[in-house]
Amino acid sequence: MRKIYSALDIGSSYIKLVVGEFLNGKLNILCAVKSESRGFKNNQITDSEKLIDSINKVLNEASTKLNFKITKLIVNIPTDYNDFKISESMVPVSNEDEIVSSKDILKVLQNSSTDQIKPTEELLACLPIMFQVGDEETLSPLEKKGKTLSLKSVLVSTDKKRVYDLVKLLEKCEIEIVDITTTGLVDYYNFKNKELDSKNTIIVNIGATTTNISVFSKGIYINNLCLDIGGNTIDKEIAMNYNIRKSDAIYLKENLALATPRNADIKELATIVDKDGKEIKINQQDISNLVNLKLKEMLKNVKKNINYLTKKEISYIIITGGLAEFNDLAPILNKIFGNIIQIGFINDIGARDASYSVCLGMLKYFNEKLTLRGKEYSMIDNEELEEMNDSKSSKLSVSGDTILGKVFSYFFDN
Repeated sequence: MRKIYSALDIGSSYIKLVVGEFLNGKLNILCAVKSESRGFKNNQITDSEKLIDSINKVLNEASTKLNFKITKLIVNIPTDYNDFKISESMVPVSNEDEIVSSKDILKVLQNSSTDQIKPTEELLACLPIMFQVGDEETLSPLEKKGKTLSLKSVLVSTDKKRVYDLVKLLEKCEIEIVDITTTGLVDYYNFKNKELDSKNTIIVNIGATTTNISVFSKGIYINNLCLDIGGNTIDKEIAMNYNIRKSDAIYLKENLALATPRNADIKELATIVDKDGKEIKINQQDISNLVNLKLKEMLKNVKKNINYLTKKEISYIIITGGLAEFNDLAPILNKIFGNIIQIGFINDIGARDASYSVCLGMLKYFNEKLTLRGKEYSMIDNEELEEMNDSKSSKLSVSGDTILGKVFSYFFDN
């Protein structure tokens, strides 16, 4: 079976969609598209119809590129907080040979969340800390031998209303949600390796309107915080200082400003018409000084909140999200955080833009979940595969599947 998955990330500036296929454990990008987000700000739906139009635009663009209609997705739920709870469960191994099957793994995972989540919250993830088959501890219990299977895990949940509001909206886009994720958790999977899994790590995702700070202890997601600061904070500062439109401020931020003014060139100029209709010239050094001051303020705020979130010794801090691609960002990061900071560059060919960080992490997280459970799954069927491979076909398959008012189970039981 070909393992093809689709991931949708709804942000305040852009909606991103990535379709990828796993071959021999490696992610290959089939399609990566993004479009302006309308009707969604600060992790909340502000205009349902505009948001539906924005989502459909991305879906249609990706469907056209792939030559089949996308109807199944992993969806990231932007949240203001996540709640964390340690849980333990144990089940008898079900078969006579006492060999752990995917059915046993599914059951112990499901049992770990039974009666553990508040009625007002929705379970986002059950993250195994350690399995135990009989007396043997393991991270990979499948086909191990023992009479019992035990699990110690972290349950991650968030506000149920926020989840269901977005799920209901996606029904109108004829989308079936196969899994839901949360930003901090999936960001880690872009950079996950044995070194990070043995240390204490912070992932900082600086988006358009919010910054997510997530804490990982030896690869386990244990805490997070969402700050109301992001790239728009800098856009507003530029727009206000020069009396220009926000679109022009964004252009200057992305094409002229440097995060570190020491490398700025006073002779590098941009000509902009301000709100009063006056033509003004802005040089790189002046705008870089302005941006640098605002960035320092934002990053010092992040540092203060990291200290609030954890008292453990931090080995790595990884910066990701759209602002991670800011020109000449590394020097200011090193000055504020020291040598434990690094920019989380994306190396997946076809989606190297840092704004795709969440989507890519979603695909990798989903694939690892299936591997743990010993399951194979694809979001497109054989007919759709044939259409995708037939460059002459213009037919788009239409699915009648809809979301039945709730999020699909996190575990596959058939």
